[in-house]
Amino acid sequence: MNPSGLAPRTGREVPMPATPGALEAYLAEDRDFRGIGPARAAALAAAFGDELSDALARKRPEVIAILGDETATNAFATYEIKSPEIELLDWLEGRGVASAVGTRTAIRIARCWGHDGVDAMKDNPYLLASFLPWATTDRVCRALGIESDDPRRAVAAVEATLYRRLDRNHTWMPRASAEAGATKLLAGVAAPDGRPAGAWAVDRALEAGGAEPFGDGIQPMGAAAMEAFLAAELSRFAAEAPVSDLAMPPLAADEIDHAVAEYDRTQPHRLTVSQKAAIALAFQRRLTVLGGYAGSGKTTSVRGICELAERFGRDTVLTALSGRAAQRMAQSTGRPAMTIARFLKETSGEAATRLHAGSILVIDEASMVDLPLLWQVVRRIGESSLVLVGDPAQLPPIGFGLTFHVLIEHPAIPKTILDRVMRQSAETGIPAVAEAIRNGRCPELGPFRGLVPGVTFIGAGPNEAFDAIFDVGARLAKDGLRRGDAQIIAPVNAGPAGILAINRRFHELRMQAGNGASRLVPGRADIAEGDPVIWTRNDYERDLMNGSTGRIVEVRKDHAIAVIDGHEHRLSAADSNLIELAYAVSVHKAQGSQWPLVIVPVYRSRILDRTLVYTAATRASQQVVFVGDRNVFRTAVEMPPKNLTRDVTLASRLRSFTE
Repeated sequence: MNPSGLAPRTGREVPMPATPGALEAYLAEDRDFRGIGPARAAALAAAFGDELSDALARKRPEVIAILGDETATNAFATYEIKSPEIELLDWLEGRGVASAVGTRTAIRIARCWGHDGVDAMKDNPYLLASFLPWATTDRVCRALGIESDDPRRAVAAVEATLYRRLDRNHTWMPRASAEAGATKLLAGVAAPDGRPAGAWAVDRALEAGGAEPFGDGIQPMGAAAMEAFLAAELSRFAAEAPVSDLAMPPLAADEIDHAVAEYDRTQPHRLTVSQKAAIALAFQRRLTVLGGYAGSGKTTSVRGICELAERFGRDTVLTALSGRAAQRMAQSTGRPAMTIARFLKETSGEAATRLHAGSILVIDEASMVDLPLLWQVVRRIGESSLVLVGDPAQLPPIGFGLTFHVLIEHPAIPKTILDRVMRQSAETGIPAVAEAIRNGRCPELGPFRGLVPGVTFIGAGPNEAFDAIFDVGARLAKDGLRRGDAQIIAPVNAGPAGILAINRRFHELRMQAGNGASRLVPGRADIAEGDPVIWTRNDYERDLMNGSTGRIVEVRKDHAIAVIDGHEHRLSAADSNLIELAYAVSVHKAQGSQWPLVIVPVYRSRILDRTLVYTAATRASQQVVFVGDRNVFRTAVEMPPKNLTRDVTLASRLRSFTE
């Protein structure tokens, strides 16, 4: 029903108000219509009424009189570009369903279908199920005259059931579960042939291409196509040597070994056998996986791959999921790195940059790369090689599917596992605790005794968490801990021990202590001078990456001075929505970073599992202080990771190519 077969819903749809009209609201809200805010949009609607769209299309002089020459010229040009979106908005409003569908959803449909958007909606209004919750979709479609037993509704009910599974990160579901889900959504409608409604609906979905069969279950078409494509391509890459030509002849094994040995001699610490193998493997196969636990020397191995590639005349392209991780990758390797999103942008479109044959694309923190993202990357890879680097015990992707975790477990995928931890010294106790957590064994942790290397636990209820954390901080400061050497890492946002509450209370204490109402950052009522902050968007011009942390060091009349990642930045009021308090940050934001000491609140949560606990604990090089419920901690560690128990087909599809 939609081109990808997926439901890329993020957040709650904000419906467009019934009044003003759809086009008026669109003109007021869309930033591409520069200079038209609510007042001018209302003036246009009052002047032209139902003929506003026609007035813009015909570039009527009355529009110029209202907007002025420059704004009107931009409005006319933007209207032409966005006419499919406006046409669909008009159609929806004419049928009284624009407010239920919402401006954002209408725009997304128009961008998928272009000028065919209205015809597509006329043909099958249930394509809305790809963009909206089922209840909203069904209400709109019934208002448009679709009968309850219409086959299009049956197909959409199956797709909506599959989309719910995608929202939980599964790409496959048993047929019986799909039938039960569709039956529930169809609300008692009888199948025309007398069968149960769910069985009829699934058959209709399979016939219509709304779902794909796999084994004794079904998949959304988009997820099935992605997993099939990756299984075919990655199994082929795993069996192939890197591309060579006259300029880059094939590399002999002894040539690779000699180069690795030379790199080893330049290092302050001798490479392990596994590190040497990881570097060599990148020049023996087009696909390799480099897995290693936190602090095991993955970065040294990646740097070795880069140096050997340069020696052999091959390019390396270094990427990571987040801007902060890419920045750290660049710093640790001494070579440029970029986000995966930027790589995809630079390798798409007519002016795309193409990877050279024989290049090596490296993805760091690959455990968090989901199915759609890896699918997009592999489609751009051309004749280059791919190295996936990550920690299999750390966090899985936020999005649907599993990739790195499947590949590292598959016997036919060339891989190296670095299992000797070198970042933290054994004396800290962190490596032993991390190993226990990784293997599902709950470590015995002693009480907190101040600024002493090791891993400790403070028992406290959720409502006592902040006071306990505050007391830890006060004791550490008394013991001589430097500001910035500790970080609170919390698994969840909500609750008395969540990120939001911790950040708010520390900020309030700072304001009370310094009477700091006058020192608020321009544009923010919740961030003041002295507060630690985290930057939330990639800004390559200023070298500010999403996830970079720092502190507001001074607030002036119309701007603030922040030191972020060691560099001073001037933040205007327009920048204020790009920073958040960072007394506490999420485990996802912390992944890939390191501090001498971390404090981790641990309380009952739907998402808490050993991957979160392990990732948080391994962000510290010297000391970890857990605060919370010991029973919750034990359960989280001992239970199998929830996020790794995903129903996917990539592993099965890989086996079909490699067995």
